[in-house]
Amino acid sequence: MIVIAAASPPDPRVMQWQSNGELDRRDLFDLLRILQTVEPPIHSDELSRLGAKCSVSS
Repeated sequence: MIVIAAASPPDPRVMQWQSNGELDRRDLFDLLRILQTVEPPIHSDELSRLGAKCSVSS
């Protein structure tokens, strides 16, 4: 059984998309953060790499 933390997944209908077709950096970062909580550890390296690529400063 997988339990998701208090953070709910981003709603794809309200995610911001850039004119080049890529997901907005903030939305991508939030999505990757949520995926890291539910994906098996074997995927964590790739998710971390993607997260570092899109990291945003608040």
